[in-house]
Amino acid sequence: MFRHILVPIDGSDCSYHALDTAAEFAKQQNAVLSICTVVDPAKAAAMAFGEAAMTSAALDALDEEGKTLVQDAAQRVLPIWPANTAVLDGAPVESIVEHAKASGADLIVIGSHGRSGLPRLLLGSVAEGVIRNAASPVLVVRQTAVAANAAHGAAKAPAGG
Repeated sequence: MFRHILVPIDGSDCSYHALDTAAEFAKQQNAVLSICTVVDPAKAAAMAFGEAAMTSAALDALDEEGKTLVQDAAQRVLPIWPANTAVLDGAPVESIVEHAKASGADLIVIGSHGRSGLPRLLLGSVAEGVIRNAASPVLVVRQTAVAANAAHGAAKAPAGG
C-alpha cells in the first residue's frame, strides 16, 4: 500500500494522463497526492541568451507559469482526489528524485511519450532518469499511439466516398 504518490507534470497530454491515473490510484490507496513541475534555470538562461538580468526575469516568468500549471492540475483532479502542489527549480531528473525523497513519496507516477531512437537520444528521457535514480518505485504511464494521435488531431475520419 502506498501512502504518498508524487506526479511530476510538464503540461503535456502525456503528463496529464499520468496525473489522472495517479489521482485514481491515490483515491484507491487513500494516499497523499502531490503534483510537481520543474523549472529548469538552464532553460531560463537560454531564453535570455545568457544575460543575467533577463535570465532572472525569464526564471520568474517560468516560476509563475509553473505555479499556474500545478494549480490547474490540482483543480483538474480535485473531483477525484485532492492534491498538494510544488514548483521545483533545477535539472528535472535530479529535482524530481530529490523532492520525492524529501517529501516522503513512496511512489512516483510519471508519463512517458515512449520515444525511441534519435528523438529519445536528442531529447533525453526524464522518465528514464527518474527510474534510474529514484529510491522509491516508479510507475510509468505511457501515452498510447491512439491517445497520442487523438491528442494531436491525427485521428481523422478516412477520406473517400
